[in-house]
Amino acid sequence: MRYFLLVLFISIGMCQSDFIKPSDFNDNPPKFPSVLLPSFSSSESLISDSTKAFNNFVRGYRVQVMISQDENELIKLKNTLLQSLNEDIYIIFELPNYKLRIGDFISRKEAESFQEKIVKLGYRTAWVVPTMIEMEI
Repeated sequence: MRYFLLVLFISIGMCQSDFIKPSDFNDNPPKFPSVLLPSFSSSESLISDSTKAFNNFVRGYRVQVMISQDENELIKLKNTLLQSLNEDIYIIFELPNYKLRIGDFISRKEAESFQEKIVKLGYRTAWVVPTMIEMEI
């Protein structure tokens, strides 16, 4: 029994060595890429001097109809909407979803009036989103 206790105490003493210390790890915070999303306040006038084009892109609005993780579902919806609408339709990928957006509107009022048309077509969850739109010069 003495030998057993002696071996037990020696093994416990050897197991508790400070072979790896927490200070041995250099844990730097992760470096995430910066993501800039367009957000416009309602007080900004988009028709004034703030419509400076950079590669034909200006601040504007689109009507977002649907979000899905299945791109094929949005392609089918796009083909359906192309038959009844006379606006450009975009499928945009933003992790982790695909988004179907319609139109290129300079003013929010234009986008909201178009949103009412989309709601009448049966897409009640459509909403106006601020985004960068391409304008022809």
